[in-house]
Amino acid sequence: MHSPEARAHEIVEGVEIIRPPYWWPKKWEYLRKEGPAGLPVTWQKYPLARLQILPFLMVHAATAAKIAQSSDLIHAHWTLSAAAAYLGQWVHHRPIVVTVQGSDIFQVTRHPVGARLTRQVLRNCDRITALSQALKTVATSIGVHPDRIEVVPNGVDTREFTVGAEEAREDVILYVGTLIKRKGVEYLLAAMPEVLESFPNYRLVVIGEGPEAEPLKQSARAMGLGERIGFVGFRPPDQVRAWMQRARVLVLPSVEEGMGVVLLEALACGTPVIGSRVGGIQEVITPDVGVLVPPSDTPALAEAICDILCDEAAWSAVSRRARERAVRHYDWDIIADRFITLYESVT
Repeated sequence: MHSPEARAHEIVEGVEIIRPPYWWPKKWEYLRKEGPAGLPVTWQKYPLARLQILPFLMVHAATAAKIAQSSDLIHAHWTLSAAAAYLGQWVHHRPIVVTVQGSDIFQVTRHPVGARLTRQVLRNCDRITALSQALKTVATSIGVHPDRIEVVPNGVDTREFTVGAEEAREDVILYVGTLIKRKGVEYLLAAMPEVLESFPNYRLVVIGEGPEAEPLKQSARAMGLGERIGFVGFRPPDQVRAWMQRARVLVLPSVEEGMGVVLLEALACGTPVIGSRVGGIQEVITPDVGVLVPPSDTPALAEAICDILCDEAAWSAVSRRARERAVRHYDWDIIADRFITLYESVT
């Protein structure tokens, strides 16, 4: 999406990026107002953002229709992008592949109108991919035929995200992600007093930003954990990788999650993972690479963290299997081959 501080056109690593402005004056564009928190948070917070969805959709439909005429196909990510591609199909006549990723299925379809619009868009795409079986299940529940949906997970560059030196590991518990309610970071903070009682040398590092950042910091101070929890804000990929190579465990305590690419990155770095038993998380975390806990269950979360940290030999075995799972199932070369096969089937 375009936003007031973003360029409408640029080249990034050889890829042409086009962000069509959708509101005038541009300084009043609100759809990226909450940044990584996403559209659901923005819609709730800014009434003007709700009015901007229609012009955004029409501008993107017109732009996609023009560009797609010199393309082989359109691959839309999220159903809103697929809607733009579908609206312009009478002009571009190109096949549409759409990937559903999370809130576009889990949240939008909870409303009858949202479910109906989502069903209409998905039925008019040539092929659909879902990041997880959980997303496919919800998509089929609103009336999309399961045979039209293929589960293709996110991938990870296992040459970039690698296992660091053993001596580089620190006494760090890591969270990486947007700081919004559905990520469940509050439950991780609540679990920390029990964890730190058993492992007093450890600290929690929180990477990410979002509307819940300040409330979470206040909670940490109220629990007397200000110095034991580091909120480091947004970090570029190379720094995220470095933290994953240093941490002893990564925790993703979401109450809703399409998949969780940070889990794949942690696995590739040989870092054991703990996550909630929700959505696509439970398809990534198997018993040999981490632990699943019930969502919003603070005691279970604390116990899982302690269990992983208490046995050095077991931790090393889990770390080795984590890396193996990432390479075997989620390496980008594997995922890319699946998409190439899918593209060739519709062109």
